Amino acid sequence: MKKVLFATTALVASAGFAAADITFSGNAEMGIVGGGKDVPGVSSYKGNGDDSTTEFNNDFTLTVVGSGQTDSGLSFGISVDFSTDAEPDANGNVSLDNEAVFISGDFGTLTLGEIDGAVDKQLTEVNNAIGQYSIGDDETVHAGFQGSYGDGAYDNQILRYDYAFGDFGFSASMELNDDKAVNPTTGARIENNADNGYALAISYKTEMGGANLGFGLGYQYLEAGVGGWAPGNIKTYGVAWEQGTEVDIIAATVSADFNNGFTAGFEYSNYDPDVPSGRYDNDIDHYALGLGYSVNALSLGASYGKFDTDGADADGWALTAAYDLGGGASVVAGYSDSDINGAGVDNNDYETYSLGVVMNF
Repeated sequence: MKKVLFATTALVASAGFAAADITFSGNAEMGIVGGGKDVPGVSSYKGNGDDSTTEFNNDFTLTVVGSGQTDSGLSFGISVDFSTDAEPDANGNVSLDNEAVFISGDFGTLTLGEIDGAVDKQLTEVNNAIGQYSIGDDETVHAGFQGSYGDGAYDNQILRYDYAFGDFGFSASMELNDDKAVNPTTGARIENNADNGYALAISYKTEMGGANLGFGLGYQYLEAGVGGWAPGNIKTYGVAWEQGTEVDIIAATVSADFNNGFTAGFEYSNYDPDVPSGRYDNDIDHYALGLGYSVNALSLGASYGKFDTDGADADGWALTAAYDLGGGASVVAGYSDSDINGAGVDNNDYETYSLGVVMNF
């Protein structure tokens, strides 16, 4: 998931309770986005159906974090994003996103909401390892990007426990099947008694040969509900495991900051299904590699990812560039290319691009 550092302003209040505050931060974007060929899963916008289209894009996100502390020293709080929900297809309404509530103490931190699961929390995706960013999300919308492992297979309400000890980090999470599947045409309730999903992950950070290294290892389990499930963008291109398929996910990442301007990241994940009918009962492997370089105000990034399956392969790469103007503003550019081989989209190639300014507050 995209990570941005924000400057913050705090409003402090005290009304019969100890140390409570509300913090505001935000960012805004303006520029152009294009390409995509109206392909779901490749382009983050809908386009106009032509081979290529260019559109204006303006967007903003306001993040609100409220926190406090009990008399016994427990920390608690909530965070939520207010952001536009239709850009760049239209001037969108403001919607709530990434809402989460937490409580923390010597025992660790317990968080509930629209958050990363344990694997996504402890493992570092290549775009984050090398600091890629663009207003069109070119680094995350291409067909070879794997963004959240098994998170969101149910209702995207995740309960996660985190604990850190020295250079190690540990997380455990659960996502419940809320059994609320409904036929989109008739409105009739559909039986959806899939098992609940859960995940476990660890991370370790160290220094070796002058480089800062990060390692992550995780396991996740889910059962596909109504409509089926597949990782990344694979489902969009005609391959999905059917309802009732149990999926075991094993994932590992390595990230490195060489302290000379160069950064790198590597991801591997395996998705092992148990399909009731035996259709598409084959593993999916995902690989991703990224390399970044920064000098003075200029940052460059390149990443590549691939889903390797027996039914349809999907791969993509992205290039990004950013120039820091100071004061929280940067000029950013991105380009991605996706190639999908499978029924209906065989040997097709899709592109996205963007150019604009991002402003952090």
